Amino acid sequence: MSTLVLDNGAYFAKIGYSHEKVSVIPNCQFRSKTSRLKTFTANQLDEIKDPSGLFYILPFQKGFLVNWDVQRKVWDHLFGKEMFKVDFADTNIVITEPYFNFSSIQESMNEILFEEYQFQSALRINAGSLSSHRYFHENNSELCCIVVDSGFSSTHIVPYCRGRKMKEDRVYKEVRALAPVEYEVSVVLPQNPICYPWEGGKLLAENPDFEEMVVTREDYEENGHYVCEEKFDV
Repeated sequence: MSTLVLDNGAYFAKIGYSHEKVSVIPNCQFRSKTSRLKTFTANQLDEIKDPSGLFYILPFQKGFLVNWDVQRKVWDHLFGKEMFKVDFADTNIVITEPYFNFSSIQESMNEILFEEYQFQSALRINAGSLSSHRYFHENNSELCCIVVDSGFSSTHIVPYCRGRKMKEDRVYKEVRALAPVEYEVSVVLPQNPICYPWEGGKLLAENPDFEEMVVTREDYEENGHYVCEEKFDV
């Protein structure tokens, strides 16, 4: 069973199988300002010599996925024969979603992943949680970290302790003031911050407990959206 990791950002989609390298691709469509009959999707932008004559059609607005028509077309392109050739009958997916996501958007995503594409299992998770998983994997002696997730639409600052997202937020100065003096508080910038959450998803897909984290299509068909709400900590 393969696992596809998709950090579904508001402008860039970071995507790849857990055993392969990541690809960074525009998560949008493009149309010509002069001739609106021609539409380009995702990395088809590379075919255009002069992109200055295009306008962008984004699936996200103000940080939330609201244009499902555009998102479907981008995903159809990414999952299709030109890109990742996804065999849905033999593929799981790890996919990111924003903090404080609306239940209606989550429900729509569940339906599309399980009913339309028919992935075998899915894990919806915040990009910050994947970043923390990557950080703790590389720094296994650390107990806590703060993830500054600065994306296309917004910035979130979220603390994690022992691999779990803390519900009460603290910025750096507050943490420094609260932490005992013998504990070091530091800020780390990854070498490739754009792909850092995707790398965390890749590691998570190889985790021995991965099967316990996901919702399978069988679970979804039996219990619906409720089982996703119970299982995914977003």
